[in-house]
Amino acid sequence: MTQELHNRAQGLIAAARVEGISPTDREWLDAHLQNCSSCSEYASDTEHAIRSLHLISVQVDPALVARTKRAVHIRARQLNGQRSQLWPLWMLCAISWVLGGITLPLVWRGIEWVGQYVNLPSPIEIFLLVLWWALPTLGVAAFISSKGAKAAGE
Repeated sequence: MTQELHNRAQGLIAAARVEGISPTDREWLDAHLQNCSSCSEYASDTEHAIRSLHLISVQVDPALVARTKRAVHIRARQLNGQRSQLWPLWMLCAISWVLGGITLPLVWRGIEWVGQYVNLPSPIEIFLLVLWWALPTLGVAAFISSKGAKAAGE
């Protein structure tokens, strides 16, 4: 067997213990473990190591546990606060997209009219239309970067 197959099997063995694997990967791994003694031994060694780790008892300072819980709760509140602050931003983005779609024909006709009036080349008209669509995005990007700079300064 090739080293690629062994590497894939070892990766699937580890993934099965951590995040789980798809049924097709499970079928392939089971078939491979039946035919490959080294990978089968690797799987049993992995299982044995995990069972051995479960037998180890670690004593942790209760003050450390309390500080860690407090830090996790504080961080969770911060993340929830950030999510709630972004809700109006998402609503403004949605309104901007809808209004942009509704006004696109009008803006295109206006740019086309201005282009004919002042004799603008077609690529410049297209550039102006893209700029019209990009301005809300650039505004949102500036808003987010200013909030990020403000948060970094705190």
